[in-house]
Amino acid sequence: MKKESNLLLILTSLIIATSTALGAWWFYLLSTYALKLETFFLANPELGVKPSIVRMLKWEISTFIIFMLLLSFSFLIVYLKDRKKTKALQDFFASLTHELKTPLASIRLQSEVITDLAQGKPLENLTKRLIEDTTNLEVQMDKILQLSRLERGGKLNSTAVELAPLINKVIKSLNYEMEISIESKTDSEVYADEFATEIIVKNLIENTKNHSKSKNVKIVLSDEGDKVILAYSDNGTFDGQVSRLGELFYKHDSKKGSGIGLYLIKKFMKLMNGDAIFSNEPSLMTRLYFQRYIND
Repeated sequence: MKKESNLLLILTSLIIATSTALGAWWFYLLSTYALKLETFFLANPELGVKPSIVRMLKWEISTFIIFMLLLSFSFLIVYLKDRKKTKALQDFFASLTHELKTPLASIRLQSEVITDLAQGKPLENLTKRLIEDTTNLEVQMDKILQLSRLERGGKLNSTAVELAPLINKVIKSLNYEMEISIESKTDSEVYADEFATEIIVKNLIENTKNHSKSKNVKIVLSDEGDKVILAYSDNGTFDGQVSRLGELFYKHDSKKGSGIGLYLIKKFMKLMNGDAIFSNEPSLMTRLYFQRYIND
């Protein structure tokens, strides 16, 4: 979205610059040579060109130049209005999601208290479902909030982050009914933004929950040079274009999810000087390449 907006600005600027340059050039030609042409044609009647034709060309060219300039500035005005509207919408959704996070957190906390009190009673299943639904809403709110943050040019604050403890923390907070194993073959300290990394792990797990029948997830941490690799596998299958995974709103033919999660993963990894690679081999595999943290 941001790239498309920048491209539109560049194209609009080129149209205005080209129109202005053409206008200046034709104005120079008309002001410099119009009188000379009229004099030349008057002195050479055998050519059959009336001096009025020169005046007609002058008016037509002037009208064309004015029209092009007006059209170019109209493009610019439309672009600025569209950009203002887009920014207002981004600010609105950012504010809305931020305001919703507090009551959702309160609902979840109260649901957990009720669940503890209702253990062994019929009400327990309902409160567990309420907690799960609240968690899903919190994850969706985080996605929208972070998407708005990225589109507005938000920056990350990278520091030393231990991947293994962070992953365990996310798994515990989501509390999904899934078997998630973590195998660490290396020191998992990386240079990353802690909150962004939490969002990445949440999105991977939620992607499995929404799009895979498997309830078993395997996470392997290994190293490759100055990179720490997080390999995420849930034995899920994908029939769409793997190369398009990570595009905003791309979901292939799935009716679940928002198409934002994998996009955020790729964007966050790029901002942390890493990379996210999706592949089918034959099941869907996600590899995240983090910069290893080096303590100077």
